[in-house]
Amino acid sequence: MVDHGDDREEPTFAELFEADPTTPDKHFQPGDAVSGAVVKISGDNIFVDLSGKSEGVADAAEFLDEAGELTVKVGDPLELKVVSVGDVIALSKVLKVRGEQALEMIREARASMLPVEGRVVAVNKGGVEVDISGVRAFCPISQIDLGYCENPEEHVGSRYTFRVLEVKERGRNIVVSRRAILEEQRAEIAEQTLANLKPGVDLEGEVTRLADYGAFVDIGGIDGMVHISEMAHHRLRHPSELVQVGQRVKVRVTDCEPRADGRPRIALSMKALEPTPWEKGLGILEGQVVRGRVARLMDFGAFVEVIPGVEGLVHISEIAYERVSHPRRVLQEGQEVQVRVLSIDRERQRISLSIKEAEGAGAAGTGPEPGEDAPSLEAGAAFAGIVEKVLSGGLLVRLPAAGPGARGFLPREELARAGQTDLKRRYRPGKELSVEVVAVEEDGKIRLSQKAATEREERKQYRRYMDRGEKKSSGLATFGDLFKDLKLPAKKD
Repeated sequence: MVDHGDDREEPTFAELFEADPTTPDKHFQPGDAVSGAVVKISGDNIFVDLSGKSEGVADAAEFLDEAGELTVKVGDPLELKVVSVGDVIALSKVLKVRGEQALEMIREARASMLPVEGRVVAVNKGGVEVDISGVRAFCPISQIDLGYCENPEEHVGSRYTFRVLEVKERGRNIVVSRRAILEEQRAEIAEQTLANLKPGVDLEGEVTRLADYGAFVDIGGIDGMVHISEMAHHRLRHPSELVQVGQRVKVRVTDCEPRADGRPRIALSMKALEPTPWEKGLGILEGQVVRGRVARLMDFGAFVEVIPGVEGLVHISEIAYERVSHPRRVLQEGQEVQVRVLSIDRERQRISLSIKEAEGAGAAGTGPEPGEDAPSLEAGAAFAGIVEKVLSGGLLVRLPAAGPGARGFLPREELARAGQTDLKRRYRPGKELSVEVVAVEEDGKIRLSQKAATEREERKQYRRYMDRGEKKSSGLATFGDLFKDLKLPAKKD
């Protein structure tokens, strides 16, 4: 009995031929999607191993970046399309149709959902005309870009990849879409972006759309929204004051959460990447009078923007000398006003302002300029003052030239007319008057006198009068000298 070993049949010649790695694969067809690894890069060609059965060749120009550098190396895996099968298998990243086979290849691309390459040659009603290797195709205007295309002519002459949507009437009616390709590419980029997205990440993107409430920015295949309050440290009426569609901007992710439909809601900030005005330096000093804009009105006062992005508070008691029941009685949002900087708290980032002290900075003096010392508050010093409050025993008088917050008390007996009884009628808040410092107490309280200031002014006027009299007396002449040349008319008989 002969032992035949196992009962397996010997492989046929056809099976051996098919299994031979040197045997070219005859089953490849134009349009097939294939994968393989780069085995060699030579000149303008990239050789790709197609599962060990054969090699394909791709054009190296398809794998260059913007700087002209090759983006692949030996060993890298590639996903490609079969362009043609002959002595060599021609490969490409996109399906390029050529010559007489163009229409058939377009049909194959439609069936296989493979991209084709074409050039925009003209604009016609409702879209653009695309030349795909001599075959005319139509791309609707809504399908030439991701967003609204305002100027279709800008695409004429450009070469793009398209998705074939329809092939009708024996190829006489072919509809293609570039937008479908862009959306697929955008989806791939968005997937990579989302994988690394989290609050605190800084990105660069492109402004895609403006709304009254903010700007939408493409941060890599997906849009995030910069609310108008997060665009700048100062207030904007509309995003167009700062950015335009197509502009590149730097943003920081502040929040990322899923919507009901599963898509992420991404909140961005531009101002988070910019130093605040407090960090850059305000450029204003205590005591300075500046112009500002009323930003908000509250029951307790008004917030005034003194520099872009920085507001100070004018307390209701600092709006006017008269009693104000509510800021809206005398102020409106958006109104420009003059304010005096009373104090700057850099640690708490707060500024205290006064409108009434700025309004009194006219005839009464604006106070010391920034960097200058205020006039010395000492006995005998004269000031222009402003009545701030009428008390039973006298007047509370503000001294603008002595700096913000400088005030003194003018007793009734030190008024120019000490016998006056109805002070509220004669000395209303805001009235300007001249005063002299009589004394400065140890606790800093300042005692003033209008009477002393008036007497001082009278003495000055008297001295000026006497000085003028002395000058005139030094040049006096006799009456004879004055009238010697006077000719009188002859007396008639």
